[in-house]
Amino acid sequence: MVDNFIGFPPLGVVLTMLLGVGICERTGLLRSLVNIALTRVPRRFMPYAVAYLCVQGHFMGDAAMVVLPPLAALAFASVGRHPVAGALGAFAATAVGYGSGLIVGALDANLAALTESVLPPGTPPDIGVGVLMNYWFQAVSALVLPAVLGWILVHRVEPGLPPVGPELDAAGEPDTTVTARERRALRVAGVALAVWLVCALAAWLVPGGPLQGDDGSLIDSPFLDGIVPLLFLTFLVTGLAYGIAAGVVTRPSDVPEMMAESLKGMLGFVVIAFSAGQFIAMFTWSGVGTWLAVEGSAGLRAIGLTGLGALLLALVLCSVLAMVVFSGASLWTVLAPVLVPVFVGLGLHPAVIQATYRIGDAITNPISPLNPYLYVLQLTCRRYDRSFTLGSVFSRMAMFVVPVFVVWVVILCVFVLLGLPLGPGTTIRLAG
Repeated sequence: MVDNFIGFPPLGVVLTMLLGVGICERTGLLRSLVNIALTRVPRRFMPYAVAYLCVQGHFMGDAAMVVLPPLAALAFASVGRHPVAGALGAFAATAVGYGSGLIVGALDANLAALTESVLPPGTPPDIGVGVLMNYWFQAVSALVLPAVLGWILVHRVEPGLPPVGPELDAAGEPDTTVTARERRALRVAGVALAVWLVCALAAWLVPGGPLQGDDGSLIDSPFLDGIVPLLFLTFLVTGLAYGIAAGVVTRPSDVPEMMAESLKGMLGFVVIAFSAGQFIAMFTWSGVGTWLAVEGSAGLRAIGLTGLGALLLALVLCSVLAMVVFSGASLWTVLAPVLVPVFVGLGLHPAVIQATYRIGDAITNPISPLNPYLYVLQLTCRRYDRSFTLGSVFSRMAMFVVPVFVVWVVILCVFVLLGLPLGPGTTIRLAG
């Protein structure tokens, strides 16, 4: 039981990432970046800027669903737009953004570790399974989806909101001002980040670098295999530089204290990891996964679903289940031991089914009744409109679901039908 718990693949990955992200959050770096990014955007572009920024929010973890909507509401109000629309748009983009993003985060490492842990016997070890195996797909989604989300926000959500009265309840609203010292700290953090990235990329790209693979390989290399510790160091270096320059980090003991604070919110995940570790171990030991893989592959072939049709069926299944299991990691823990072997048996790369799962899990995030952050969103909206009910939140969130679903399915179909790689070193179909 202890080995199953400690050996749960995402446990060490997620906690390691959060140690680094926690420094950026606790020093105030993330807040300052969000404030500067939003408060100088012109009125007409504000909805799209919020959508693009919040789609990247998944690297902050669940904290993004709490931090970003109030900031977006204030940013909307500052340019004369409806603040409730800002909060709603930020939440929808953050929730949907869990399946996309230009920035690699803990969820990417989490899902990849789960996918790799359930690969069926005989799967080639060099097929390109890793944290970045969906990166090209995520990047395209992160560029296309915010435009769709912004359009829905401007033309569907915002016009239907009741006008906000002159009196606004400002209690508990976050401060969006960035002081001169914080701006200087941001510049220091930017310099530290640039120096660190130059060193890391040089170790990967310069011939003979220590982060290159055998014979100078860039794809099958320690750089990509070690992306989690590299990301941890990136957050750590940047956060520390900002914290020291801003006067938040004044002594060495501040760093472990901030890391400890960031992990307190993950106690629920640790409990899930204990249960999920036992589940995966029992599932593997029982042989049920192998049986389901063989029978599932045969069943799909029997009804003629061996490619895109099977993926779309799996996508619908994932989106329905995500309504009652609000946790990308928890749901993939249950589905990965079944879906990954089935689709590998159909000759599809594990990256394809993982990307399909990410779509299904993300599109229903904004309307899942088990999403606890929807209730936090309602409180944010009620600061500006005291009559805003939970039903009002769900009805507005539902406006985003179908358009995002359609656009995302089109993106997936383009990748699959054209045989475009979903990430570095991946393919759509497995050789042989």
